[in-house]
Amino acid sequence: MTDPRPPDASDDGRWRPLAEAVVALADTPDDEAAVDELLIGIAVSAADLIAGVVYASVTAWRGAGYTTVAASSDLARAVDDAQHAEESGPCVQAARTGEPVGVPDIAATMAWPGFYRHATALGLRASVSVPLFAGGGVPVGVLNLYGREPSALTDLMTGVRAVFAVERLSASGIDSGADAGTRQLLLGLGLALEIRVTIQRALGVLMAHDDSDAAEARRMLTERAAARGTSLSATARQVLAEVVPSHGVAITVTTVPATGDAVLVVLDGELAVPLEIDVTERLTAVLDQPARVLNLDLTGLRFCDLAGLRSLLHLRERAVAADRVVRVVAASSAVRLLMQVTDTSALFGYSPASAAENGPSE
Repeated sequence: MTDPRPPDASDDGRWRPLAEAVVALADTPDDEAAVDELLIGIAVSAADLIAGVVYASVTAWRGAGYTTVAASSDLARAVDDAQHAEESGPCVQAARTGEPVGVPDIAATMAWPGFYRHATALGLRASVSVPLFAGGGVPVGVLNLYGREPSALTDLMTGVRAVFAVERLSASGIDSGADAGTRQLLLGLGLALEIRVTIQRALGVLMAHDDSDAAEARRMLTERAAARGTSLSATARQVLAEVVPSHGVAITVTTVPATGDAVLVVLDGELAVPLEIDVTERLTAVLDQPARVLNLDLTGLRFCDLAGLRSLLHLRERAVAADRVVRVVAASSAVRLLMQVTDTSALFGYSPASAAENGPSE
């Protein structure tokens, strides 16, 4: 069984159960018992945490048909069963296509009669069905979210579509005004899709390198992960680092000569998986500067994922151990979003207001 924490997450306790479970699912082999445990936890957390959601369930294919493997209420199960019986409805469509399906006004849809009859009879007015992926990369379940107001799930629908469109955490997908539960789900989905992309890339490399089919490549990756005691995604990154030739440096680190007790460190490029092997060393090398304060200018980072954030947190930990200070004085929208949804802004002494006022000064 894989580590239940999201891969590359910092150990500061800021992870929340919904995002954590969605990310852990993406890093779990499809045939592990933990898959159903995670699906149940996702359904329960979604119903508890996402504003506007009155019921939540998870649909999955089992044996010869669709079934509900988790539900926050028997009412949600009844709506799911109507779709399963007809093999038609938003949850079935999401399972078959691997794409989210939103129904902003159930009363206005006639595409799925069974779904329409049962949902409207229960006073449900809107729904969102979101595919959930385990390590194999295909849907192992569909998260069904039901609301009683047509507008209740609008922000969630918009965010889910945006995240799936780019298959990673999307600045356009997470509305700063969204409720905490919606933000958790979108964060988890964005990071889970990043994991899926990394694993699928590694499987493609193994298939080409070893002349194997997809099933054999999955077996090899799973066995490597078990032998090394690492997660599927960490093993996938190792495969990519070993087999895929380097195409140059994706991240540049520039230091501006110290003024007084501070030095400005400018990062440009993409700080994301697969990270160059020496990226942590190049970041921590800035600690060789004599200044006590390291001001980070991250406006040049076009993208930063959780692995990149972990590298920055590692730099901060090393600095604190040496009685030094690391501050983010300016950040791109991608970095601001990541710090915001992971509650790490304060660790770097960053706030948009202070950054706008002070700028990346030395």
